[in-house]
Amino acid sequence: MYNLPVYVVSDNHFKMDVDQYELERRQKLYHVFDVIKSTGGTLIIGGDFFDFWFNYRHVVPAGYSDLLENLEELHHSGIHISFVLGNHDFWDFGYFNKKFGAEVIDGILEFSHDVQKIQVNHGDGLLRKDRSYRLMKKVIRSKIAISLFRQFHPDWGCGLANKVSKASGHYHHHDNKSEAIRSEMTEYARSQWQLGYSTVLLGHYHQKGIVEENGHSLIFLGDWLRHFTVTRLTEDGWWQGAWNEV
Repeated sequence: MYNLPVYVVSDNHFKMDVDQYELERRQKLYHVFDVIKSTGGTLIIGGDFFDFWFNYRHVVPAGYSDLLENLEELHHSGIHISFVLGNHDFWDFGYFNKKFGAEVIDGILEFSHDVQKIQVNHGDGLLRKDRSYRLMKKVIRSKIAISLFRQFHPDWGCGLANKVSKASGHYHHHDNKSEAIRSEMTEYARSQWQLGYSTVLLGHYHQKGIVEENGHSLIFLGDWLRHFTVTRLTEDGWWQGAWNEV
């Protein structure tokens, strides 16, 4: 059982190239970290915290140094950190635990609060039409693919990741499909409620909001590109708002 309050952030997509807007995004996160330090509790990262992460053995992207230091400081202040790996930062290989004590989850995080059984799922690959993505996911996470990618110089790998990130259209590709995504993810949540989960939290799709149905909850975890979403569990239940409302 995690200590309350439980704070959840997801899809931060912090970038290696740090401009003024990126600095402002990080300052908003550090404000939330200060709140967490003052209340105690637990931080859950729902995946895609980094826009790109690959754990090179001896190289850490310089643009991420302050984020890692702040996570380490949060850990040393007594906050438990759980990190659900996303499709942008799956290639961890143990660094997150070593650097800031994270409990790293490859897949679905499950925990309980009172009689609630709670699921935190990054959510990539859940859509029925994502068959090709699910195949690609198996390939790029295979030991062979990881070994091959590790042979390239880190500058090349990070440079390629930046190009892919810029080609993504700033993740607004989900906007035109919002209604269909929310409908299908509600179907997914219902299937999980039948398995005994009372609350399902989903990232990846950059949707936000809490959906209540027959005493169960589906929570879309938002993002930190436009919404700066924080979700929180206290003895009073679930709450969601922006970074400055925490």
